[in-house]
Parts: sequence; structure tokens; C-alpha cells
Amino acid sequence: MAKRGGVGAELVKEAALSKRSFSRVTAFVVALENYRKPSNGDALPSVDFAHADGDGFADAIRRIYADLPEDALSVHVLKDAQASLAALRDELKYTIQNLAQDELFIFYYAGHGFHGAGGNRLSTYDTNRTNIEDTSLPMRDDLLEPLMESACRQALVFVDACAEKFSGVVKSRDVISNLDAAEVREFLDSGWYLGVFLSCSPGEKSYPSTTLKHGVWTYFLLEAIEGRAPDALTRDRWLTDFGLRDHLRQETPRYITREMQVRGSQTPQAILSGTNSFQIRYVPRAPAVPADEALAGITLRNNSEFLEGTETGEIRTLSGFKRGYHKVPTEASESAEAWCQRLLTEQVAQELQELYEASRKALNARRKDVRKAEDSGGGDLDTAAFRYSVETGQNPDDPSEYIIRRRLEFRQGWDNHRAAIEEIFDTEFDYLVVEFERIDDTFDGLVEKLEDIQESQGGDVHDDDRSKRATYERDGITFTFDLKKRRLEISFGRSGTLELVDAAQKFQLGTSRASPMLAPPRPQPAPAPARRKVQRR
Repeated sequence: MAKRGGVGAELVKEAALSKRSFSRVTAFVVALENYRKPSNGDALPSVDFAHADGDGFADAIRRIYADLPEDALSVHVLKDAQASLAALRDELKYTIQNLAQDELFIFYYAGHGFHGAGGNRLSTYDTNRTNIEDTSLPMRDDLLEPLMESACRQALVFVDACAEKFSGVVKSRDVISNLDAAEVREFLDSGWYLGVFLSCSPGEKSYPSTTLKHGVWTYFLLEAIEGRAPDALTRDRWLTDFGLRDHLRQETPRYITREMQVRGSQTPQAILSGTNSFQIRYVPRAPAVPADEALAGITLRNNSEFLEGTETGEIRTLSGFKRGYHKVPTEASESAEAWCQRLLTEQVAQELQELYEASRKALNARRKDVRKAEDSGGGDLDTAAFRYSVETGQNPDDPSEYIIRRRLEFRQGWDNHRAAIEEIFDTEFDYLVVEFERIDDTFDGLVEKLEDIQESQGGDVHDDDRSKRATYERDGITFTFDLKKRRLEISFGRSGTLELVDAAQKFQLGTSRASPMLAPPRPQPAPAPARRKVQRR
């Protein structure tokens, strides 16, 4: 059966590849993040994440066309000083002149662009704002017309740049005025395929995102061409120019509106020749994923992991509370927070002392091997096997209550001390928490992935875009992603210390950093070897 399935998969792949209208691919990538400072004025504003955009696009092209023979795929990348006006003209001219009829040419640009001084222009490393016409690259003269005159009959152009005046420059990819789509349309009836994708419409800015670490438009462009946007695909799993156009039009402004605090809008444009769709790439269906690996596709850059338990109760029940003298707070405040901490100081100190003595005994440790530190209403305990900490204060959800937060983090090699840990801790913990500095999904993208898991594995998905919390539940197990607090809370319907950790280690998560409390990160595939630049004379 396995053999027949393998043959079937190969036949599907061969059928998909046979639908391509090209057998060679050449990509030309320009990423201008920094500009040269001229002797008579200021340099153009820097372009945030242009390098990440260019590298991401080049890597994606190498991956999605990796099935081509080595001499049939060529990717050129020029950044900053490599992309001077003279260098760009020479490299682009030579590349286009040597394109073959069966070749797909792909041009990607991240930087400043504008319309003026004779047409659409792209800035170069040495573009001078006082002499734009002579120091920038005209798209008509150096890209569109040479392509039309070349042997190549199909091309895709992606431009992540935009159009505003120099005055009041903000964090966007703008310089002077609007990129003009009309100029591009002149080439659409010339007997060859041309698809031009622009990151925004006239008068708009093309925004970068510090969360995505990319230009917003380029992020969703990469999402689509890498096959991570199922809605952009046809039923037979092809990414076409029409599907890509619709995906960019929908997701880019949606992200700007929901995730960014900017007043402007960003509406991508696509100028496509002909009425028939152009097939950019085939995206094979992902193999079925075991239930315990279903969440591995949600990539987290984790930085800490720990067990967490919370205890709440009425402030009036604390031993230091004097009835008739103290008043129960009705609002949250810094003074009430500090008061709760003072009331709980002795209780926490006693708890830490008991754990200190239990740890020395169970671990057979000397005094110098166990560190105890106390603070007002808090403290921590450190050993070679674990770190335990306590924080207290006023319950933010109910001002009349106190809260005690307890955390337990295991260190490398903790498994050698299982019996001791079970002896020390009878505290009930609520969650295993994974704190992360970044998640490689927007909130909408995260919910869509969880919904995909729900369809394939069962369970329930709940989301709240107000709090940016999304939860997946199945068989008494709950995974809650909190994008505002940047944490993943995992609960298993049990509270034993080692029960939680053992249960969590059965699940493959999309973590990037190894942790003694989680299953090892899934090995990443080795990067594809760099392809040599093909010289064709």
C-alpha cells in the first residue's frame, strides 16, 4: 500500500509540473534598506526590514522551484551598495538579454519608488533627492521595454514601494509621488504575459511591521508563494496570479486595520495581462499530521517555560487584616497592591522556609547549594534542579481579593531528581506556560491554523480578538495562545507537578529553543545549497 501511495504522489507531482508554462526561472531581487549619503544633502530615508524582505523572497523562490535542474534556476540578490544605478542597469540588462523563451523572469524590489520625471522610477543606492531623474531607475526603460524585446514571454514583477512626498516622511516605503499603473498597462497587450503586483495604491504608504519583521505586503506575499495561505489556492492547489492578487488585497489592509495603529490605508494593486490565470506554483497537500504534532506548525520563539499556579482569596481573611480598623479595597491601586504584599509577607516567608528545608533534605544538598531570597510578599528558591518563585498582590479581577502566583521552572537534568521533586512539591499548578518573544503568525493566521487543526483532529476553537486570545481544546487538553501577553498556557485536566510536565512533553510544539520542560524542537530541514549563478552568453 505504501508503495502504491508513493507512486500516486509522484504522478500527482508530475502532472502538476507538466502544467507549468515554463521550465526555467530567473529571479532578480533588489533590497534597499540603506542609502548613500550624498555630499550635498541627506540620504533617502532608510527602509525598515527591506533586507529581510529581499532575503525572504529569494529563499522562497529557491525552495518552491527546487525541483528544477540546477542550471535552470538562478537567483540574483542585490542589496544597498550592490544596487547602485550603474550596477542595477548593467546586471538587469545582462540578465534580461540572456532570458530564454521557456523562462519565467521574476523581479522583486523593496525600497523607495515613485512616479515622476518621465514615468515610474525605482530608487537606487545612490539616488539623490535633488536629482531624481538622473539617479533613479526608470521601470519602462530598464525593465519593461527590455523584457518585451527579449526572448522571454512571461514575467512577474513585485514592487514593495510606495508614493508620497518627501515632506513628513514616516516609517514607510515612500519618496515622492504615486506609482502609476497606467504605464504598466501599456505593455499588457504586447503578446507576452506580464503580472505586476504593487504593494499599495496611489496616495498610500507601504508599511513595515515590527511584529512581522517584514513589510506587511511582503509578509503576505511570502505567505502565499510559500504555500501557507490555503485560501489563495485553486481547488487543485495551484497558486495563480488571480489567487495571489485576491489574497494580497484582502490580508494586507486587514492587518493594517486590525494590528497597526496608523491612520493610513494600504490597498495593493495587481495589473495582469489576459483573462486566463497564470499558474505561479503548485502547492502539494501536506501529509496528515499525528494529533500530538498538530501544533508544531505554529512557530514560537520561546524564551521561558514554567509551571504556574494562582491562589486567590478575600483580603479580610488574611491574618494581618484587622476588622474594624482595616477596610477592604473596592478599587485596584498601587497602595492596595503594596498593602496586600505586606499582609502576605510572613505567610510567603514561612512557605519559602518550609520548601528550603524540604529541598535540602530531598536533594541531600548543603546550605550553599540552595539559595533562598525573600522580598515584601514574595521571594524565590534556587537549586540545581529547579527555580521556584512567589509573587503576591491585589487580584486585578477582584479588588477585594489577594492573589498569590507561584512558578516552578525546571533546570537541565531535572529528570535525575524526579523523586525529590515529587517529595518537595505538593503544590497544585494550573498551567504549563510557554512565554515567547515572537509568534510567526498574525492573530487571524493563528486562528485559521487552529481551525485547520480542528477540522483534521476534532476539538473546539475559541477566539477573542479583543484580548488576542485563541484557545484549542480537545480531550480535556487546552492550549491557550495569548498574543498580548505573549504566552501559551497548557492545561491537561490534572494538577500534579510532574503530571503536567510529562503530559506536555508528549506534544510536539513549534518552539525554536530547546527547553528541559518541553519536547525537543522539531529538527529544521537543512537549507538548500546555494545555487551557482548561471552565466549564459
